[in-house]
Amino acid sequence: MSLGLCAAVAPLRATHAAAPPASCAVISHGAAQDSAHGVTYENVVVHTPDGSSGLTAGKMSFTGGSAGNAHDQADAASLLLMSAITGHHNAACSDWLAQQGQTAASTLKAGGGYDITWTNAVLTHGSSRITSSSAHFKVDGSTSAHTSAAALSLSGMSFQGLSNEALLPSSASATFSLPASELPALMAAIGGRSSAAPAVHVTISSFDAVRDTVHLKGNGTATLTGNVNATTASGHLEISNLEALIEKARDARQMKLAAGLVLARLVSHTQNDANVWNTIWQGGVLTVNGFPLPLH
Repeated sequence: MSLGLCAAVAPLRATHAAAPPASCAVISHGAAQDSAHGVTYENVVVHTPDGSSGLTAGKMSFTGGSAGNAHDQADAASLLLMSAITGHHNAACSDWLAQQGQTAASTLKAGGGYDITWTNAVLTHGSSRITSSSAHFKVDGSTSAHTSAAALSLSGMSFQGLSNEALLPSSASATFSLPASELPALMAAIGGRSSAAPAVHVTISSFDAVRDTVHLKGNGTATLTGNVNATTASGHLEISNLEALIEKARDARQMKLAAGLVLARLVSHTQNDANVWNTIWQGGVLTVNGFPLPLH
């Protein structure tokens, strides 16, 4: 970051809590525009201290909380987006993220909310690269309900250097609810100590993922831990144009997955031209109508 930019950012930092520790992540921004309800950044850059993982976004808009904590909350959101998608955890981030989670939980319990958008985001991990034209997260709190309603969407996604790229969605979205009181532990686990494995109870109203003519939809419940292999979920899953997904798996030479999908098709129910299952995700294994799929 240039000396001029440091000078511009420093007065903003002086009025609220400290930035994440240098051992956690390095975060910088271009021009910042503050408002009474949040902040808008140009050219957000987040990377791990060793440079192995990172996030860049052409623009980020953050609305929610108070003017005194908007910058730190925005940085925490970007760090969590990077950690969640790249799967990077750094224990040096845990305490700071837990503190930011406490602030967010207080806002939600008071009936406030957050609305965050990243435009032209690029996430990297080693030689792998994921791009998204838009990533949007919105959560609304309540003074009476124990849970907060949230929505997450990613659009215009593309992949480079990942296995099974043809099987990954070009867009995905979910609407769900979770207890505000469980948010700090989840934030600390996603960005920091994933082995802490908190139990965050989420109700998924809808989940959608699309790639070409393949459309996956679902709903159910999940217990999130910050570690996908320690996460459990159950619910309803349906796939439109399953045949195309099977062909994509074969083209990617994922023969175990293709065989599993063929067998899953045999035990599925058909509804509105889609294959439908009751599903369970546990221990990194997806079971559909009682049949475990060989995803690995």
